[in-house]
Parts: sequence; C-alpha cells; structure tokens
Amino acid sequence: MEEHILICEDSVEGIFTAIYIAYEKRYRPETTGIVTSEEGNLRLFAVYEHILTDPVKSGKVFRTLRERFGEEGFYVLCLALASCQEDKATAVYRCVAKGLRLRRPYRILTQHADTDVDRVQKLKYHAWHEMHQLLGFVRFRELKNGVLFSEVCPKNNVLAFLADHFSDRFPGEHFLICDLGRNLFVVHEAGQPWFLACDPHVKRENMEESAEEARYQELFRHFCHKIAIEARGSEALQKGMLPLRFRPYMTEFTNSFQNIK
Repeated sequence: MEEHILICEDSVEGIFTAIYIAYEKRYRPETTGIVTSEEGNLRLFAVYEHILTDPVKSGKVFRTLRERFGEEGFYVLCLALASCQEDKATAVYRCVAKGLRLRRPYRILTQHADTDVDRVQKLKYHAWHEMHQLLGFVRFRELKNGVLFSEVCPKNNVLAFLADHFSDRFPGEHFLICDLGRNLFVVHEAGQPWFLACDPHVKRENMEESAEEARYQELFRHFCHKIAIEARGSEALQKGMLPLRFRPYMTEFTNSFQNIK
C-alpha cells in the first residue's frame, strides 16, 4: 500500500492546508503522514509532496474542526499543533480523521486508549504547560514611545495563546511580545485586535527604554530581594518551579539581583 508524506509549513495554517489536501486526494490516514520539515531519512517507496499554505483551504478546515469538535476540542487540537514535537501534524491529522467518522466527533478526544488520541493529549499538555508558565513569567518593559515590550524564547509555538491572554488583560495598552527563536511578534494596538508579524530584521537593541523604566526595574528587583527568606532557599525547588531558560528574560534575574534565591 502506497505511503504518502505531505511536507508543509510549520504553522496551523500550513498543517490545515495539508489536511485539506489529504482529504481532497482521498488518502488513507493510516498510510499518510504530515511533517513540517524535510525528514533526515527518506522512507523507501513513500511518495513525498510539498504543500503550499493556502488561506482558503486552511480556512475551510478551520471552520469544519471548530464546528464539529466544538470550542474545547478545537482548542486541544490547536495547542497540540503548537508543540515543538515532529510528529504533531500526523497525530492531529489521524485524530481528526477518526473523529470525523463519529456522529459526535468531539468525543474522540476522550478515547485515551487510542494511540493517536493519547499522543495528541500529550502534545497538548506539553504546550499548555509551557504556555501556562509563561503567563506568569512574561515581563514587560516600557519603551520611550510608551509601548510595552517583552521577549520570550519558548520551545513550543505558544505566542498566539499568550496574545489572547494579554490582549484581554491589557486592552488599552500598546504592546509587543517577541518570540526570539522564531522571529515572531505579537502586535497589539490599544483597543484593536492583536496580530502576528514576522520580521527577522527588527533591531531589538534599538528599542530604548523610557526614563522611568530603569528605576521601576530596580525597585522590583529590590522588592524581590527583600521578600526572599535566605534560610528557606531551595535551589532545586526553584529550578522545578522556574526553569533556568526563562530567567534571562525576567527582570528579577538580571543585573544587580540576578543571584537572589
């Protein structure tokens, strides 16, 4: 039986386009895989196809999944696709294919004994856990033009989920959140919907801070230093609750008080 491997862009739109093509060409999910990059070792006798992202086709899949799987189910699928794991697209595609065969597709996500469903749930949790951590670890600084700016470098592509949270929390603020690893920016204008932008040429070092920003940063570091109880310090517990990879982008772990425990 012929195996098909669809290679698409590493984005929700790209993967949704590949799912549309797989259905359009009536490929069997059991023998079809979707990947977001060229595989190191090509599979013998497999047919490889490069898929270009199509907003119309991805939009159709978007609407179908949202309608058939419900808001909660659609959220699970999108979080799974935000994972950094290579098998995410294939797992979601096969889970969707199994779900659409049911009268109530959203119920497929409760069938944890199924290998593909179990994999999707694990991918979702992995991305959700990092996103949930970042909701508390993101630190903004005020620029000279009044824009709030923050930098993160997550393993998973969770920037859109952060955008939803902070646009609800700061609807009246201009802010930017930069994903350093992907050169992606959340752009939010006060009172307007947020959007994602990709610009690898933006020079972040030219984003000068406002006159008051350095003072407030120092006050915050001083506050963190004063509330710390040295006798109860636990480096192992700290690393478990706050991984080291988040700390370079957090105010309280920079400059004069970076070694506070």
